[in-house]
Amino acid sequence: MSGFVLISSLSVPMVEASASPDSRQMTPHQRQYEAAIDAIESGDLHQFQRLKAQLRDYPLYPYLDYRDFTRNLSKKPHHAVTNFIQRYSTMPFANSLRADYLTLLADRGDWKTLIAFQSDVPRSDRYQCQYYYAHSQAGNQALARSGAKSLYLSGQSVDSSCNDLFDFLSEQGLLTGDLILQRMLLTFDARNRSLMRYLLRQLPEADRAVGKQVLDLYDQPENVADFSKRSYVTPFNQKLTRLAFERLARKDEAQAIRHFRRTVEGQHYDKRERQDIADYLIGQLMNDDEPALAGWRDRMLRQSHDDGLLERRFRLALIEGDWHALDQWRALLSEAAQQSLKWRYWQARIKLELGDSASANQAFASMLGERNFYSVAAAQHLDKPISIPSRTAVLKEAGLMPINDVLARVNELIALDKIYAAKREWYYVLQRASDEQIALLAAYANKKHWYHFAVQATIAGKMWDHLSLRFPLAHQWWFEFFSRERGVDKTTLMALSRQESAFFTRAVSHVGARGLMQLMPGTARETSRQLGFDYQGPASLSDPGVNIRLGSGYLKMMLDRFDSNRILAFAAYNAGPHRVSRWLERSQGHMDAIAFIESIPFYETRHYVQNVLMFDIYYRQLLGEPVQFLSAHELAQRY
Repeated sequence: MSGFVLISSLSVPMVEASASPDSRQMTPHQRQYEAAIDAIESGDLHQFQRLKAQLRDYPLYPYLDYRDFTRNLSKKPHHAVTNFIQRYSTMPFANSLRADYLTLLADRGDWKTLIAFQSDVPRSDRYQCQYYYAHSQAGNQALARSGAKSLYLSGQSVDSSCNDLFDFLSEQGLLTGDLILQRMLLTFDARNRSLMRYLLRQLPEADRAVGKQVLDLYDQPENVADFSKRSYVTPFNQKLTRLAFERLARKDEAQAIRHFRRTVEGQHYDKRERQDIADYLIGQLMNDDEPALAGWRDRMLRQSHDDGLLERRFRLALIEGDWHALDQWRALLSEAAQQSLKWRYWQARIKLELGDSASANQAFASMLGERNFYSVAAAQHLDKPISIPSRTAVLKEAGLMPINDVLARVNELIALDKIYAAKREWYYVLQRASDEQIALLAAYANKKHWYHFAVQATIAGKMWDHLSLRFPLAHQWWFEFFSRERGVDKTTLMALSRQESAFFTRAVSHVGARGLMQLMPGTARETSRQLGFDYQGPASLSDPGVNIRLGSGYLKMMLDRFDSNRILAFAAYNAGPHRVSRWLERSQGHMDAIAFIESIPFYETRHYVQNVLMFDIYYRQLLGEPVQFLSAHELAQRY
């Protein structure tokens, strides 16, 4: 029996906004299907069965069969459930049924059947607890003990379904003080003080003093050096000392520096561990301008092998415009990092700025022709034409015959406006498809104008050179219209939409941003007010015309605010205009365009700006327009 995967584990980053199909545009079978769904939801089983019988050859029949089968799941014999799952093993709902049946077996206490049904470890903690408890009751107690200890050792609260398993652990005499203390360290690391206090109360009397010490160090990390010096050197004390020092570093960097040496000496950390502890404090100090703190940071950083920290320090030197320092920090990066296009570009830039233009231009020339931001930046330095390599996938529909049933279902679900169900089917088939099939699926989706599905297929298949599929020419009328209306290039609007939502018109992010260009409802409301547009609320943002109207309007406001500079406008669109203004104030005109982009402190915004600039190039190339990276105005500006 294969392991089960919860539906929630599918890579579905955005959810569908609700919508209802127009019955006047439905086929007879589609109307019958909707009527069958209405019937079973209203309890009219006679009508449901009558309609279901008429739809045996309809692509969405499996969904009716699933609704019918799960109505009385508790009364179904085991063989019927396993046979049903086997019959529909390629359907997304098979996972939901597995999960529901596992819960039913656990509620019944039918442990032997649960073990027979679920032969390997599930992914979700909840079902893992049921799985291991089943083994505890069915005889394999060694496996149950191992699984229970693993689940117990969490820094966060565990699902209540694990209570029986943890009771078993206690009955076995394994819920010891040592195990509870190990978990206290995990809760310390997770900054979960309330759980730490709960665990303290669970400790045996003999271990209470140690537990109290853990909580005291959490509350008063400034005592870490004294604790380190006076405590025996043990793995537990070393871990606790390190956690307490990290907490102190977050709380008071200057005090952490004062306590650093005594802390690392007291627990006899080796050289690598000492540097790891220092690296944590270095990260906290990265934006500190106080000379003494910055001096300690830089001295310790020169001994580090952490490329991430060295890159952050490099960005600070960019803001300072110190090219000699930039060369020193770059040279400390690992050999692997230095071989990347990014660091090859910056090595060439340093040579250029320090007067070695011949070597710099030779290095820039070696970088040309790549589908990469830094390759394009090198071409800009050399005033060379930009050409991005591109491939075309040929749609041979015969290659899709093995999954024609999936495509038929997706077609029907989209026609019925059940976009979320269609997305689940699409993600599910992409997980199982071969690379050749994924390429065909991307081409098929593009042909059907399923723009978001085409993009997702190219990502699943790593089809990075298939520009026409990765960057569909979606919603051309609206982009053309609002390009003229706003005086903003159409390719710029399309690039921004591709970055924000990959053209999923119903996209709703985890923070509530909606639609193609991912507008927050508050931003949409304020933009509507300034444009004099009658905004109809968040639901209207799933309309491409409304969303592109407001998204293009907001982008235009950012362009106007930042003197038609796309770099600053894109950064403002992502991170907010006030942050961009602060970044400009910080740099005080020390940087050129590429250096400013590199200096953006937020990883997301830095890559966002790079992506949208590159996507603009791709769309220009696809539409046969002159390819331009940065405008003369953007290049001339000092940041």
